[in-house]
Amino acid sequence: MIGSILGETLALDIMKVDLSMKKEFLTELKACRKELEKDKTEFSDSKKTITEPQLSSHSWQGSLADSFNRIRGLMKTAYNDISGKQLSDLLSKIDERIKSLEEDIHSLSQEVRSLEKKIENAKREARSK
Repeated sequence: MIGSILGETLALDIMKVDLSMKKEFLTELKACRKELEKDKTEFSDSKKTITEPQLSSHSWQGSLADSFNRIRGLMKTAYNDISGKQLSDLLSKIDERIKSLEEDIHSLSQEVRSLEKKIENAKREARSK
């Protein structure tokens, strides 16, 4: 009986450490997501700098102007891909991981409570013998 209680107590301690680590990771992941969301907003807000200053055919012309405008176009395309697709995909993956961790934490919390009750019942039973 005592060996069983010790084994279950050890398992409980391990579960509590795992639960604590998952909660800490969840907190860090949420902070990371918040920071990434802020960076995405700042990144999107600075998109207009790609097309500044506006260059007209009166102020800028020739093959260098054409090359420069092509480069600007490529930059704009890359910028849209990063701010639109890549960062959004990353945020979605983080959201999925957050949801998964929250489910793990909920499940593990229930297991901890169940094992705590089991240990307490076993201790009561051992005392009554």
